[in-house]
This record gives sequence, C-alpha cells and structure tokens, in this order.
Amino acid sequence: MSSLVAPALPVASAVRSIALAGNPNSGKTTLFNALTGLRQKVANYPGVTVEKKSGRCQIGDGPASEVIDLPGTYSLIPHSPDEEVAMQVLRGLRSDTPPPTLIVAVVDASNLARSLYLVSQLLELNTPVVVALNMTDIAERRGVPVDATALAAQLGVAVVPVVGNRRRGIAELKQAILQSAPPPARSWELPAPLSAAVDEVAAAIATTATTTTTATTSTTATPPGARAHALDAWRALRLLAGDRHGQDALAGEAAVAAALAHARTALASAGCDPLQAEIEARYRWIDGVVQVAVRAGASGGPGSAPAPTALTERVDAVLVHRVWGLLIFAAVMASLFVSIFIIAKPVMDALSDAIGWMGERCTAPMADGALKSLLADGVFKGVGGVVVFVPQIALLFLFLAVLEDSGYLARAAFLMDRLLAKAGLHGKSFIPLLSSFACAIPGVMAARTIERPHERLATILVAPFMSCSARLPVYALLIGAFFSGYGTVNDALLKGGIMLACYLLGIAAAVVTSLACRWLLGRGEASPFILEMPSYKVPQLGEVVRQMWSNTSAFLTKAGTTIFCLSILLWALAYYPRLPAEQAERVRTAALAAAVEPAP
Repeated sequence: MSSLVAPALPVASAVRSIALAGNPNSGKTTLFNALTGLRQKVANYPGVTVEKKSGRCQIGDGPASEVIDLPGTYSLIPHSPDEEVAMQVLRGLRSDTPPPTLIVAVVDASNLARSLYLVSQLLELNTPVVVALNMTDIAERRGVPVDATALAAQLGVAVVPVVGNRRRGIAELKQAILQSAPPPARSWELPAPLSAAVDEVAAAIATTATTTTTATTSTTATPPGARAHALDAWRALRLLAGDRHGQDALAGEAAVAAALAHARTALASAGCDPLQAEIEARYRWIDGVVQVAVRAGASGGPGSAPAPTALTERVDAVLVHRVWGLLIFAAVMASLFVSIFIIAKPVMDALSDAIGWMGERCTAPMADGALKSLLADGVFKGVGGVVVFVPQIALLFLFLAVLEDSGYLARAAFLMDRLLAKAGLHGKSFIPLLSSFACAIPGVMAARTIERPHERLATILVAPFMSCSARLPVYALLIGAFFSGYGTVNDALLKGGIMLACYLLGIAAAVVTSLACRWLLGRGEASPFILEMPSYKVPQLGEVVRQMWSNTSAFLTKAGTTIFCLSILLWALAYYPRLPAEQAERVRTAALAAAVEPAP
C-alpha cells in the first residue's frame, strides 16, 4: 500500500469570495442567510437554469466578501445540473464565476461520516477550507456529540461548531475565516495496483510538454518540488477514475494517453476499479476520523450511525405508512389548496380593484388614442394579469417552505415516488408538479434537480397540464355559463364537482403525456430515488418568510416580465391595424344599419 498526497497551494491572503459547500439538508442555506442577512441577490448561472444565490458579508475590517451559496451536493462527481454547477464553481471551471478564495464546508454534525466524503474532496482543491460543524444541538440530542477540536486535528483545518438557525457560532466562524490557511497535504492509502497506476500516469504528466492550465485548482501557478509531484498524482487519479472535468487537453497528450491506456489495462487485469478503490480508500480514512472525533461514551459508540429519536420513529410510522400516510398527505394537500384559494381571494380582488382604479385615474384625462389604449389595455391590464396572482403564488411558496422546513415535504416525496413511477415520472417530480398548481413556470424551473435528462424532460412537458391558478377564472366563467339553473344547493354541488373534474382531467392528461414521453423518448437509464429524511423540527419563521419572498420575487422578475411583455404584444396585435376615424365610423354605421334592417 502506498499513499497519494493531495496538494495544497498558497492563495491570496484577502478573502474576496467565499463558497458555501455541503450536502443537501446540511443547513447550508440557513448559514448563508445568517452570514449575509438581507444583502443577497438571486440570479441564474449563464447557460443553465440553476439558481445562483450570492450575498455580501462583512468579515473583519476590510472590504465585504462575496458569499456564494452553492447547490447541495454529496460529491464533486456530478449527477445533476445543480451538482455540475457546484463542481464547476469549486474547481474554477466557470468563466462567469471566479474561483473562490475560501471554502466553508458545512457539515451536519448528526451525520458526520456522510458529510466527510465531500470534505475529503474539498481538501484537495488547494483552497483554504473552514469546516462549519452545523446542527451540533441535534447531534447532542441524538447522543453522538462531535469533538470539534479532535475533528480539527484530524482534518488539519479549523472546525467551528455552529447552530445556523439560532445564529450561534457565527462570530467564531468569521474569525476562523480571517485566520484560515491552505489545508495541509492529505494522505490516502490506495491499493497497490492503483498506486502503481497513479505513479505511472503522474510520471507521464510530469514529463509532458503541455502548457494546458488545469482548472482543478484555484491558483494559476504550478507548485515546485514535492507539491508539483502531488498535484500530478492527484490529476492522475482523477483521470484514472474517469473524471476529466477541466483536463481534456491533458488527457489528449500522447504520452499521457498512452500511460492511461497501459495503466487501465494493468488495473483491469488486477481486477481493480479505480473509482471504487478511491471511494473505499476515502471511507477507510473517514471511518478513522469519525472514530476519533465522535466523543467516547456516546450512545451507540464512536462512529455509529445516529439512531432516530423515539418521537421521529413514532411520527414516521404514521406519516409514511402506505395507507394512513397517503390519506394524511391527501388531507394536507387538500387543506393547502383550499386555504390558498380562500385566503388569497380577498387580497386578489383588492389588488385587481386597486390596479383598475389606478388605470382609470391615469387614463381618464387622456384623449382617446393609441397611447391611452396602450396604458389602459396593455400596461395596467398586463401588470394586473401578473400581480393579481401573486397572493396565491406567495401563499403556496409559504406553505411549501413550512412543509420543507418542518421535514414533512421529504416524506411527501417518498410517498409519491411509487405513484409517480407508475406514471413514468421520477420521485423528484413531485415538487415541480406541486408548484405547477400555482404557476407552471416555477414548476418547470424546479425540474432542474432531476438527474436524468429524459426524466427531467418528461416532468417539464407534464407540468403545464396541472391546473394553475390562472385557469380558475376561465373554469369559473365556463362553468357558470353552461351549468346553471339547478337550484342553489344542486348548482353549488354541480359546479364544485365540475371544477374538481377539470383538475382531475388535467392530471389524467399529464399521466397520458408522461407515458407517451416514456414510449417516444425511451425509458433510458432509470435513476435511483435516494432521499434523505431530515429531522422533524419547528419551522423558523425568518427562514420561511425569506424563502417565500425569494421565490415570489423570482416569479415576478422572471415570469412576470415575460407575461407583461406578451400582454403588450397581444394589445398591439389587437389594436393594429386600425381604420381612419371617418372610415371606421362609416363601417360602424353600416354594420348597425344592417343589424336593424328587417329581413326580407
């Protein structure tokens, strides 16, 4: 057995940009909100629909640092667009985002072993790393407290215990960021065949004359001596494992390509899978770290998996039950939609009246013409068409944030996985389809978290069939026009039943479309639905409101602007071409005369 040393390079002392990296449900976004407060902005990474959330944070006396909240990921080997973006930003592969000068690795203290796999990869990126040991209170309650000092000694970087949702440890985290330094060289024990293959490919990399800049580091200079050899060995392992991100030019060099082919042949004859061997080597190191870092005397012993609390077990026994769980889920969803329509209607009516009143006040003094029509029928009705549905969308995002922060939304996705799979969809399609009942646009955007392209495309094509809130006035108008006069009680029951049938018809059309997509596009490789069940907790009011505001404002700026522009375009198509005033008057007079003239 030999070792592979991951290099560490010096970087600029000024902390200009900080990347928050961590597993999903590790409390990364909560920590981001604690660091940045209201100094945040949300956009999209160019070329993809992945959300880019950044903010400003004052650390020390210098200029404010930019903090980037990266999408959650379990590894730097991506399997979805979100994970691809996180990997590219951390490795410095995106031209639109500079490499971070420091990485804050957010670690769930109650699931230490799972979180350390990503940390082991972050320590290899030649960038200073500070570990934020989050959810220490949950780890204490579960009987698996983590010794931050021992963990820091094992990792070789600062480890700061924090409780993000209570703002505990934030000052200490900022101080650790100021005092951060590049991580020390790490040593991974690899099997002898893989170690020999790494040495062979690293020697070819060292002797090649390529000048390709490998963007897997956050610096531009190649370190001399032992660190240069360590960097070559790290690159060699990545190439052997099939991870060529940012190293295509290097892999294309004749000497490197020949060494790779020979090394892979030797590994195949030895029955050694490079990627599997690397994963096993990391987990052997992780097991050793956990054995030391989890305090002796914790229930279950050091390194043991945290057992769920008795309360969580009792609640899950009901909420994820095959029968009772589905009934409770149906009741929750029915209550959610009924509450949205009942609570939002007065606000929607008030907004509609207010916009109509403003339109009348602004256009009343104006003479009839194109400008007045543009303002009245284009601008104000266009704005009203967007703003009037904001209460419903905001309430939906509010309820979704409450369900997500409490831990129930993951259980709902688990319950829906089997049903969605029969319809040809993925378990992760649940959230996009649920969002589409408010508006299909945020539902389509939410589909980006689905890994397989064919499953993602099927979800995007199905989402518009969900009856969004904009269709309710159309449903109500048509039902009122064609189904009336059956008595007060019967009329209400009939209209309610037809409204429900419209929703069910949309869902049925979505199922048919999904099955057609599976038949036309092919099943493809089905991705496993791996879902982490977060702990139950009381939702944090500040986080819920912030998430609701972020999603609602994103709808207004992205979907709202598109709808407004289309409203102006539709007004123009309806208004033009127009006849001159005198000719238009003659046409109207002739039409009226023809209408009142008695038939022969």
